[in-house]
Amino acid sequence: MDRRDFLKAGSVAAVMTTGTLGAKAATKANVNDAEISRYAPTSLTPEYYFDQDKQLVENPEQRFAFSKCFGCFNVCGARVSIDNKTDKVLRAVGNPYTLTNNAGQPFTMETPPKEAMLQLSAVSGMSQSNRATLCGRGNAVPDAFEDEHRITQCLKRVGKRGENRWQSISYEQLLKEVTEGGDLFGEGKVEGLRAIHDNPALANANYPDFGPVKNQLLVSTSSEQGARADFLHRFVKESWGTPNIGNKDSYCGHQQVAGCALGCFDAVDEMALPQVDYEETKFAIFIGTNPGLSGNGLNVGSRRLAKARSDRPDFKYVVIDPILRSLTSEVDNSQGEWLPIVSGGDTALMFAMMQYIINHDRYRRAYLEAPSQACADAIGEINYTNATYLVVKEPGHPLFNQFLTAEACGVGEAEVKMVIDKATGKLVTSESDQLAELFYKGTLAIGNGVELQVETAFSLLKHRVNETSMRQLSERCGISVAKIEELAKEFTSHGRSVAIETNTGCNASDGGQFAFAMIMLATLVGAHNAKGGMMHMGGVGYATMYDIYDGPLYNLMDFEHTSLTGFNAERSGDYELSHEYQQKLAKGIDPYPAEQPWNNTFVQDNSGELLVAHANKNPFQFKAWITWATNPIYGCSGLQDQVEESIKDPKQLGLIIALDPYINETNVFADYIVPDSLQYEQWANSRMWGSEFIGDVACVPVVASRNVKTAQGQEVNMEQFLIDVSKAIGLPGFGDKAFKDAEGRDLPIHTPADFYVPLFANIAHTGTVLPSPTDEDIAFTSVDRVLPLFKARLKPEELGPTAYMLTRGGRYERVDDRYEGEFFNPMMRMDTQFQVYNESLARVKDSYSGEYNDGQPVYDVDRFWDGSALRDLWKANEYPFNLSTFKLHLRSPYSVALPRITALGETNYIHLHEDDAAKFGIKDGDRVQVLSPKGKHIEGIVQADKTVARNTIVVGMGYGHWCFGASDLEVDGQVIPGIPSRGTGICPNPFNIVDPSRKGASLYRDKTFGSTARHGVPVAIRKV
Repeated sequence: MDRRDFLKAGSVAAVMTTGTLGAKAATKANVNDAEISRYAPTSLTPEYYFDQDKQLVENPEQRFAFSKCFGCFNVCGARVSIDNKTDKVLRAVGNPYTLTNNAGQPFTMETPPKEAMLQLSAVSGMSQSNRATLCGRGNAVPDAFEDEHRITQCLKRVGKRGENRWQSISYEQLLKEVTEGGDLFGEGKVEGLRAIHDNPALANANYPDFGPVKNQLLVSTSSEQGARADFLHRFVKESWGTPNIGNKDSYCGHQQVAGCALGCFDAVDEMALPQVDYEETKFAIFIGTNPGLSGNGLNVGSRRLAKARSDRPDFKYVVIDPILRSLTSEVDNSQGEWLPIVSGGDTALMFAMMQYIINHDRYRRAYLEAPSQACADAIGEINYTNATYLVVKEPGHPLFNQFLTAEACGVGEAEVKMVIDKATGKLVTSESDQLAELFYKGTLAIGNGVELQVETAFSLLKHRVNETSMRQLSERCGISVAKIEELAKEFTSHGRSVAIETNTGCNASDGGQFAFAMIMLATLVGAHNAKGGMMHMGGVGYATMYDIYDGPLYNLMDFEHTSLTGFNAERSGDYELSHEYQQKLAKGIDPYPAEQPWNNTFVQDNSGELLVAHANKNPFQFKAWITWATNPIYGCSGLQDQVEESIKDPKQLGLIIALDPYINETNVFADYIVPDSLQYEQWANSRMWGSEFIGDVACVPVVASRNVKTAQGQEVNMEQFLIDVSKAIGLPGFGDKAFKDAEGRDLPIHTPADFYVPLFANIAHTGTVLPSPTDEDIAFTSVDRVLPLFKARLKPEELGPTAYMLTRGGRYERVDDRYEGEFFNPMMRMDTQFQVYNESLARVKDSYSGEYNDGQPVYDVDRFWDGSALRDLWKANEYPFNLSTFKLHLRSPYSVALPRITALGETNYIHLHEDDAAKFGIKDGDRVQVLSPKGKHIEGIVQADKTVARNTIVVGMGYGHWCFGASDLEVDGQVIPGIPSRGTGICPNPFNIVDPSRKGASLYRDKTFGSTARHGVPVAIRKV
């Protein structure tokens, strides 16, 4: 229909009367429903409408409920409409009580649900300012429930692993076979879970420090599912007792989260990922991310950016990324600008900006000169740094490369550091409320005739950022010196009201160092916790802020935990405490390098590295593998060909159990598949990534699971399987005496409700106890359907507050005043000492060289574990491009199962600059191969234009599946054909490089944190 006919049809009136939720406003306007249906035949029937008195009238054929969205890892709140006859979710939109969904101020929890719906409708006149939405993925999620490749029954493999041939079996048969083992496939005896757990022998006598046989259970999971992930961790660690649990974080964006924390805490095992304060920032830098397109809340980020651009002419931002995705324009860059950067050049840019800022005295001097909170308070700052702390540079001294302590000077404790008073030049403790010297380098007398070479942390930083010339840094990142200086000037021209944000797009081997340097850039101008600056509390939930598992009503962890012994198989820990190290010392052998990389900074829980250890049979091979809600073979860069053969062979890995609603590229090798529930069928409690306030999305199953049931009538899912396995083996934490209430009474966990109901009660009663909902609230939000489960498990006085939380879809703290003067409200601040020198990092040794890490960010070329440079092995004349990947807005590895998403594009592309393409005789639309030094290649269609950085090849993620419904599936002899649209495009992960300096199977890793790296790697291109 053209625009003229559309207007003629009265569609403007139709839009005005349907409101943002499709809520029909019954007014005296003459609206012809038949005419509307004629022009909008696929429109859904409204779930309710408002009469002339603005009273909500429900549609008796539908029901309304709050839930969560899991279309991606942001975990937004959702509200859904469900057909009562079919029990299908008809539409999914945003929860107006959550900041991640509501375009305006989220509704207070005191707002009744029906009143909230009125305020969302056109009738209220407020619908645009209060619009609560989900992104395209969230709207498409209902497609998944009826997917023909969804697994709803228990399956046992037929034939060889990976052939995707299955037979359906009862849940009880599956449970018995995986627990007891036996000759399950005619391939010889398989050890069951009981035998593996109960064997007290060492897994490998040559590596006794890796623990007993029970540690030969590997569990792979997704850490992003909140309480569901916590439930699985409970089984793995406290009940079974193995350290070998892996997730996707370490091959996604973990190194940036851990690297940011180096600049925020005196620790190496913390997490931080700040975000922009769109409401007040004057200048923002987005690097390795694109606001509203990846991470940190797609809904809220996009809207806040749009509002800042439209309402505040003083707002500017720059997106620094190898590819122009959207939200910036080459035509109009007055507010938003795209700046192309060579993949892997991010740290160079950070160093170049710091060099200019420090050399031109454009930093916030007084803030950096404050050695204590008392001094910061006195000068009007909210936090302070250790920029003035003195670092011992006397070789051979016990404190070499550590801070000079009050204890060493005979004036206090070891925890107190020393500075030089700015006014008097005297040595004083860091507890001083006076400003301290920012620059000092020299010899100091510290008492008892002892003199030491010392230097302030900031003086060391100035030296560090000047070790490489501006020209060299510019060449490395592909950004001109003039542009870098322009960026640095802009970043230092707005006081504290500037910010810099990243997310997963800087995953080179120095990704941790980049993130450390990124935080340092903000520290130079005092932007942390500042109005218009860096907000550190985004995505914090009740599980983070409060110990909800040991809550006011129920202690869900109060049971006798199974002992956890031994290092995990990926070698997270202190190498010098290992058996290998001690044995080498005893034999007089230099203990460095270690046999395989160790990591003593952040416990990785990297599924990819754990599978590499299995493939290398070092320290052992796993006997059983349980995988849930994850897909490392597809998602972990470089992994597939390193480990696949060791997974396919039952002689090397005896038992594989998948808990999942889909057969993906990883669990296609499973022996058994236990169907898991989809999002609206689940119990869930999760933090919301991107929410600035403390809050959790909490929901109960709002539709019945399509999965088979147990003989006792329970729906089969991940939780029920782990409960029943634990009861069969006799693991603690499940069964009759699984936890205790506040009075010490034993309580059971026989079903998922036994765990989640008391968890919800704890949240509802944490801090200020929530009130009770009205009967109308309970009925309207469909909480009445599950209320009997709560009544059976809670005391009468606990029921009301818990139900109240569910009638709002979770619990959310409200902050009416974002700011306190020039800083964030205390509820939104992360009050800490920001680190110009991270002393904890300087205490950690590299497991290859035996040298200590540096306490400050390091700029270097990309290197392997042994310290050799990638470009010394793979020369630019042979591999002239650097590879980069990025996350598409709606397409993801999991949204491939959603037809409304796959319909948006048949393939991804191989992106490169048109001038680079011309050098190789390639033009837009040609078919090419990208070649990896690994000997692998990917093949696809070129998109050559000016929206890619020079010398860089970029490929989007989420395409190129060979499972997940892309291939034929056989169940009970019947073939379900693969869906061709799911297999189109390119998956760049399998072809990416690994580390040739390691023995056997390997991954290419971040030098600081051991996370899998995938950007900045050398590649070549050729026309097909």
